[in-house]
Amino acid sequence: MEILLKAYDGEYEEKILRYIVSFFYTHHSQIDDAQARENLANWTAEDHEFFYIIGDGEPVGFLHLYMRGPTVCWIEDIFVDEHFRKQGIASKAIGLAEEMLQKRNVTGICMDVAPDNIPALKLYYHLGYDRLSIVTVRKDFQPFETGHTEKILGMEFRIK
Repeated sequence: MEILLKAYDGEYEEKILRYIVSFFYTHHSQIDDAQARENLANWTAEDHEFFYIIGDGEPVGFLHLYMRGPTVCWIEDIFVDEHFRKQGIASKAIGLAEEMLQKRNVTGICMDVAPDNIPALKLYYHLGYDRLSIVTVRKDFQPFETGHTEKILGMEFRIK
């Protein structure tokens, strides 16, 4: 499948809105159409870049970039429709974003990933994202289910 990144132009807005709702659902959160529209408006605002991931001429996902400073870009969000996963689409889309950003003299790319999103962690690691730069810690005021624990620098952390 040929993969391209196409700058968002509103052509496939309804499909992208459905993808945004699905994106949040995969992250254990539910949003409605109005919230999806609000996210899309934020993700297409100044200083953000929002792309369709195009597979064989049709949108199969999206990629959202945001510059945090003059030389470091964050892949804020990436989503591939569940019907098109496990075909290398996310890898190709990230590779295209990396090529584009290198031409702009960006020196590094970062992204956040939930520690229980093992498929994403494996994908990013495989693509060379092997440096931890920021670790988010959390304190819960209500009990939650712990999937497992991991040790970092000898400290044990619960992973949801």
